[in-house]
Amino acid sequence: SEGEGIMCSFDDGSVDGPFDLVVGCDGIKSAVKEYIDTGKIVKDAKNRDAIYSGIRIQYAIADGDDSEVDPPKSSELRQYFGDGVYGLTGIYGAGKNKSPARGAFLIFRDENYIGPFKRVDKATLPDENVSWTQDKRAAGDARAAAIAKAKGACIPLDDIEPIIQKSDRFFELGVYFHNPCSLRGWTREVNESGGCYVTLAGDSAHAMPPFLGQGANQAVQDAFTLSSNIFDYNAALKESKNVPQMTPTRDQDNEEVEKEKSFKDYLNSYEKRRWFPTTSITLKAAFLGYLETGGEGFLSNFRDWFFFTMGKIGVARKIFLDGATPKV
Repeated sequence: SEGEGIMCSFDDGSVDGPFDLVVGCDGIKSAVKEYIDTGKIVKDAKNRDAIYSGIRIQYAIADGDDSEVDPPKSSELRQYFGDGVYGLTGIYGAGKNKSPARGAFLIFRDENYIGPFKRVDKATLPDENVSWTQDKRAAGDARAAAIAKAKGACIPLDDIEPIIQKSDRFFELGVYFHNPCSLRGWTREVNESGGCYVTLAGDSAHAMPPFLGQGANQAVQDAFTLSSNIFDYNAALKESKNVPQMTPTRDQDNEEVEKEKSFKDYLNSYEKRRWFPTTSITLKAAFLGYLETGGEGFLSNFRDWFFFTMGKIGVARKIFLDGATPKV
């Protein structure tokens, strides 16, 4: 905004600012990421950088019954590995004095895709349910199709079917992720802003498949690291204003004294610190997603052998704990 900071325009026509820094936490279809990558923002979010994995997830959520005589008192997760389908059920707290909710999830591959690549020329990206409203198909048809899919994959229905049948909400969404090796990185100076920047955090920076359950965890670590770097920059800036400025000199080894770090240096340090752990998790989660949804025959047998072996030698535990361990 003519050297005075960054002004933000929103879809409802409102404008806010100016800001010295804008942190894009606007999800996988991030407008801020689009600006960092291209230097502009177009209104059609469908064209923004996100890779469709070719994996889909059906969610069935059944609210708890407050009149239930003996509701479950602890959370529980159960996994089911079928032929080409991965099933998960869980019991989740719904708040104080509320009966726990139950969820059933089916993860499977899009039949029109091989990984992120189209299987047939006529395949197009699905029209995703970005607002998380009820599935566009009739709820009954969607539930029946989900049960049939689980049955066809030889997944036991004793646990999954009752949750799907009683579900108050049913959704289907595709799994998307970002290419972690973006040439533009996470930060960009905004044109004509007077040296102000935009940067990324959370899914905007590193949207990852959900198969290690690390999306929110990594976003919290982003926020901590970025805020720490901003604090350090402000502290250094305040200190420099209280100390007389001197021309850089050379030390006894004839090395030039380190120059004062710029705000861009602190933003780059934040990205450098967070890029490797988030990229590692993204690659591991993508691998797990494709492995868990392996088709009938060799792929399913290899998956079962792989998980059994990795569990026995402790690798599976290490991978899950490593992803959950803070890297800040």
